[in-house]
Amino acid sequence: MARKNRSAGIALGSGGARGLCSIGVLLWLKEHDVRVECVSGSSIGSIVGGAFAAGYTPEYMKEIATSVGWKDYMSVVRLSFGGKSILEWKKIEKILRSDLGDKKIEDLGMPFACVASDIDSGREFVFREGDLVKAMSASACMPGIFPPVKAMGRHLVDGEILNPVPIDLAKELGAKRVIGVNACRSVFPERMSHNAGRIGLLEKVDDWMRESVAGKPLLSSISPGKWKALVEKEKTGRRRRNIMDVFTDSLAIATARILALTELKTGPHFMINPAVGAFQTFDFDRAGEIIDIGYEETEKVKDELFDFLDSRRRRK
Repeated sequence: MARKNRSAGIALGSGGARGLCSIGVLLWLKEHDVRVECVSGSSIGSIVGGAFAAGYTPEYMKEIATSVGWKDYMSVVRLSFGGKSILEWKKIEKILRSDLGDKKIEDLGMPFACVASDIDSGREFVFREGDLVKAMSASACMPGIFPPVKAMGRHLVDGEILNPVPIDLAKELGAKRVIGVNACRSVFPERMSHNAGRIGLLEKVDDWMRESVAGKPLLSSISPGKWKALVEKEKTGRRRRNIMDVFTDSLAIATARILALTELKTGPHFMINPAVGAFQTFDFDRAGEIIDIGYEETEKVKDELFDFLDSRRRRK
């Protein structure tokens, strides 16, 4: 039986769609009466964490995440022709704004902060106050994939580059004990994306285009038959790397080193590592599976987690 008055800060990490596992962790904590004192976030973790700090329940976030299909998802993805990124962020920010309005971080129901990377100085930039949606956007914009966010004279991109699971930031917010949620690709042996099993829609489109127009200059040569062949190939669980794979697999190498250093210097914390490494960065259509894995992993480590949370009281 769960004890009363268990509490901790929580640091929600990066990982694209894999980071939705944080919703499952938050749901488990709520069901087991673990009070969240404060939230820090990086990348997708800043979006989940910011929404949670703004009062969104884990149940509601799960409902929203699992109701989004590929048609909804593709309706907000727009190619960018501005020369700074592959995709635009404007429509995603508009959706966040429609839900969260102009909320300020300092006015949220619990302490919240998120981290972004300043590409002008090479340093972390931490949002502890100001516009919540702007902070989320800056923390989550993957460089090259989405354009940098301009804020306070800086050009800011994904927090994963410098601080993928911001344990230290949760401690700065006042947490004595911190639960980290690590959905980064680098911690999983199956992270090699061409062996990842299911092929997401973006990966199908990439392969379809390359197979169809290989050696042919005109898009009119795209063949529906190539799409059918690709769907059949998915059953083998193998595909070739695309541009997103190259980026995320390269980032994973750096992330692994940063996380290793984090384990050494951040003091008492408990890291939850949901096994979401086989999911692709844009697998948002698989939100239900990913969220469930976060919940199930927390259930698996509950004894160790409770020991961690109770250790402070035993010393008193």
